[in-house]
Amino acid sequence: MKSFKKILQIGLVSILVIITLLSVISSIINKSKLESIKEQDENIVFYGDSITEGYNVKEFYDEFRVVNSGISGNKTEDLINRIDNDLYNYNPSTVIIQIGTNDIRASIKDEDIIKNLKSIINGIRKNRKNANILIESIYPINKNMYEDDWNNASPDYTNKHIIKINTEIKELCKKEHIKYIDIYSSLLDDNKNLKEVYSKDGLHLTDLGYYKVTKLIKEYLK
Repeated sequence: MKSFKKILQIGLVSILVIITLLSVISSIINKSKLESIKEQDENIVFYGDSITEGYNVKEFYDEFRVVNSGISGNKTEDLINRIDNDLYNYNPSTVIIQIGTNDIRASIKDEDIIKNLKSIINGIRKNRKNANILIESIYPINKNMYEDDWNNASPDYTNKHIIKINTEIKELCKKEHIKYIDIYSSLLDDNKNLKEVYSKDGLHLTDLGYYKVTKLIKEYLK
């Protein structure tokens, strides 16, 4: 009986040792993976609203390690509120921010949009100091497409207003020594609206539109 108890005790100790070893091994593997991600040059997070959410980045950037962290309806304040889980969590080496159109649509003040963008920049620099930050211009719109869908939008939601805020975003990027990507100008038609072949509804993009955007962004990833 004593012999059986001794064997049982040895067995339990062995199991505990194995569990401990597995835990240590798992910790080492996870740490290695995390360090690998941190050192990954192509660890790119696309951070934004529905325009980002609808962007099939894994297809367009198949040569890079990419994460799509876009959520429909997001404004600049939403990006601040979810930055821990949806940005820092991925340990990005590059962050590409596309945001602002929903702020304008909701009549958020221009100065608040810029203030929120600066807060996002400061947060990234504090928490992921080695990350490269790229900020896209707000995209143009085309109210001639699906006109009924624009009824609830702010009367200030115009390309003229978007140009004004883009100028302020560009100035912010200059002050913060951040690359500003002018997507706006490359998506316009002859009437200075979002080109119809680039859009599904006057706001969101088609695959052709995303192809155009991809060509522009990749110039900053070389």
